[in-house]
Amino acid sequence: MKPNLVVLTDFSLAAERARAYAAALAAPLQAEVHLVHVYYPQAVPLDFGTTLPVPYTRYVQETRQSLEILAAEMPQPATAEVLETTWQDAVEQALKRYQPLALLAGLTATDSLLDEWMSNRALPLAHSTGYPLLLIPEHLPTAALHPPRRIALAIKDASFHLEPQTRAIAPLLDSLGTEVIPVCVLPYEERFGGWRGRQAAQQCGLSGAIPRCGLHKVIRELPASGILQGVDEVEADVVALLDQGHGWLHKIFYGSVTEHILRHTQVPVLLLAAHLESSAD
Repeated sequence: MKPNLVVLTDFSLAAERARAYAAALAAPLQAEVHLVHVYYPQAVPLDFGTTLPVPYTRYVQETRQSLEILAAEMPQPATAEVLETTWQDAVEQALKRYQPLALLAGLTATDSLLDEWMSNRALPLAHSTGYPLLLIPEHLPTAALHPPRRIALAIKDASFHLEPQTRAIAPLLDSLGTEVIPVCVLPYEERFGGWRGRQAAQQCGLSGAIPRCGLHKVIRELPASGILQGVDEVEADVVALLDQGHGWLHKIFYGSVTEHILRHTQVPVLLLAAHLESSAD
């Protein structure tokens, strides 16, 4: 069975970058790329208290044609489809149909949580579906459109395990020979730690080579900036984050390491659904 990649697209600049990255990723894997656009007709309230969805047939036809043109331009085999249903149902349909190695989506730079929610609807999907979600920054340079050679896996000094579906990406990383380096940010007083996290990384099943991985430590008080520093120090071209699925309420009241990295990253972000021994973010 030919491997599959699913790209969620809304024709934004970020989505176009995700499509370009998917093309570069698909080539060495001989994978098929599936472009998916979600259209859900909006309901219109009526005077007698009910609502009716208003299908926009012309929009759907034009969108499907545009998507088919993009698929035809892909250097690798590609399909295009517009799914007329809710966002969650559309994603579930695509995952069931294609069983992809990963989901890809664009990552739009935002200034607030509301902007993030409006522009980056794919963010919760890693946790809600269990599938690995690869987010491609909208301003990723053309020179960076290549399969990952080295991934910085951000870990805590705590045990964790990946959700079963998350390990679907392992064949992709193994085929590409991608190196995975755990990066642990520690305050000075805990500088001798990190080994519980590395042991969990070695046993997590993210790739065939990860049982032999080392550990890169960053001694810094702030985890988010420390992770980005670690990405630079190990010269990683992707940063992988363990997604615990805290949700928007957690971000509003406590802030989020993940949110900071999504806003400031210069490389693609791989979100991996995981369960950690400690749930603090």
